[in-house]
Amino acid sequence: MSLFQYALGAVAGLAFGSLIAYLNSRITKKYLNKNKDKSGPEGAASAMGVSALRMLISVLALAAVFFTRKLIPLPFTATIIGTAVGLTAVSFAFLWHLTKHE
Repeated sequence: MSLFQYALGAVAGLAFGSLIAYLNSRITKKYLNKNKDKSGPEGAASAMGVSALRMLISVLALAAVFFTRKLIPLPFTATIIGTAVGLTAVSFAFLWHLTKHE
C-alpha cells in the first residue's frame, strides 16, 4: 500500500475518533449541567455511570473499526491508530475546553 493510503487511513480514523470524542464530551457536558448540585454517594455513582458509558462508547468505536477492516479499503493499522489518537487527544482537548468554561 502506498503512503497516501496510510495517510488517508490515519486521517479517516482521526476524523472518526474525533467524532466519537465530541459525542463523549456532549454526554459529559449534559451530565455536568444536569447534576451541578449533587454531591456525596449519589453524585459519585452517577459520575461513575457516565464514565462507564463514555468508555463503552469508545470501545464500541474501536470495535467498529476492527470489524469493518475488511470492508474499508484502507490500511487497518493506520485507521485504528488514527481512531485511538482521535479518541484520546481530542477527548483531552474537549475536556480541557469544558473545564475551562465551566
